[in-house]
Amino acid sequence: MPLVSDETGEHEVRFRDSDHRVVKRTWTGTFGMVPCWQDGCWKPASATPLDYLRRFAMHNHLFDDDVILEGVIVSDKVTQLPGIVPGGASIVISQRWLIADDAERPHPTEQEITTLMNELGFEHIPGSFFGWFNEMKALLVLDAKPDNFVKTADGILPFDLLMLSLRDEG
Repeated sequence: MPLVSDETGEHEVRFRDSDHRVVKRTWTGTFGMVPCWQDGCWKPASATPLDYLRRFAMHNHLFDDDVILEGVIVSDKVTQLPGIVPGGASIVISQRWLIADDAERPHPTEQEITTLMNELGFEHIPGSFFGWFNEMKALLVLDAKPDNFVKTADGILPFDLLMLSLRDEG
């Protein structure tokens, strides 16, 4: 599978031509990011495997996405992330490949994101890391910046938002 990117903070990203899906593998020994309350505001923090899986289940539900758990890989590969001990597990997911309507301007503006998030019942969280909160759903979203969305024929679609349910899961 051709490498798309190995420069993200969360994943190595590849393209699977057979079904036109993006395949993402978390960096060895890490499981992506999750919103965390820290120093008086919401910021990204290291996620557990359960946090990561819940995040994409919420992504599927809220954005009608089709993220699939492909598997888990155990490796002794050294990660590029500082402070992470070599070796451990990686979670592998796949997600539909989003095709931009306009290859020259694939991402929406911040105003277009604001319109979309407001239509979905979210309010912007000032001082957060591109954060939004839906009080009715008790759902928090971070990293909702233009490069995590694509303007497609089906509208503006996100592909890698950090999500957290603030409902008691117990």
